[in-house]
Amino acid sequence: MNGWRRAAIAMSTICALANPSAFAAQAGAQQASDPAQTARIKALEQRIAELEKRTQPELGNQMLILELRHDRLWWAGEAGNWNLAYYMAGEIGEAIQGIVETNGDAAELQPQKLSEIMPAMLNVPLKNLMAAIGTHDKAKFAQAYDDLSAACTGCHRVAGNPMLIIGRPKTPMLDDLQYAPAAQGK
Repeated sequence: MNGWRRAAIAMSTICALANPSAFAAQAGAQQASDPAQTARIKALEQRIAELEKRTQPELGNQMLILELRHDRLWWAGEAGNWNLAYYMAGEIGEAIQGIVETNGDAAELQPQKLSEIMPAMLNVPLKNLMAAIGTHDKAKFAQAYDDLSAACTGCHRVAGNPMLIIGRPKTPMLDDLQYAPAAQGK
């Protein structure tokens, strides 16, 4: 590459960094003048949209992850492992947010939306649960856990699935996680 070309590339880079909107406008003007490039970009944008639809998680799988975390939350609280309980409650919040973001318009509640119903029904009980975990009181934890479970069941009813009743687990779904808190100093 000759010196002039390197200098032009360097100057373009500096201009783009100094004034990105002007650089984008110039690039857009160049693109608009090339119909073949515009068509390629449009085809790529369409392909990206199709791929995003394919990679969208299935709502049932997201609910299973939510259920697993709900189960592990109970056993952590029962064992008095408040760090693990707090972690699982946070994971539940993230799972709910993931559902809202990726399946917020799912057909289950039409014309209502999961993106509106789930936060409205679950955010307060989840916040109360996290506060109860902070007290390290098993009775407060159990009540807040039951309240969250009732909110989950209520959300299922609103979605037309009254047979999905959430409560306290009888046995751990998975038994590979140690629920008892680690001994201090280890």
